[in-house]
Formats: sequence, C-alpha cells, structure tokens
Amino acid sequence: MAVLTGQRCRGMRGKHGEGRNDPDFQTKYFDMLRAGGSKHHKDLLAPFGLDASDEKFWDKGLSMIEGFIDEREAMED
Repeated sequence: MAVLTGQRCRGMRGKHGEGRNDPDFQTKYFDMLRAGGSKHHKDLLAPFGLDASDEKFWDKGLSMIEGFIDEREAMED
C-alpha cells in the first residue's frame, strides 16, 4: 500500500493531477513521508483529499501504475 499511496500522491502533483495548483502540496507530501508508519493511513491521506476506502482511489492508483508499465514496455520496442 505504501508504494501505491506514494505513487498516487505524486501523481496528484503531475501535469494533469488534482494537486498541481496546490501551493502546499510539497509541505503536505514531506509531512506524510516524515510521519512514516506513525500515523494511520486515513490521517496520512486526509491532507490530499484521498480516501483509501474509496474504490476510485485504488482504480486511479492502479491505472497510473499500468501507465508506467505500458511506457516501460514501449521503451523496449
């Protein structure tokens, strides 16, 4: 879950991500990383407006990873 959560949060900051216009994104992201395993995932994701109990969270995160895999495979051709 940690990898997917990190990917999902970083994806929010990307060119088309929801967090691209959030001037506090970097602070929130580093706060999440600093917390490590000391906080419940709900508390870590709340500043980003993410909810791991929502199926859409997982769908979007897995879709992002699928896109990374597709890009990598295309590099091999």
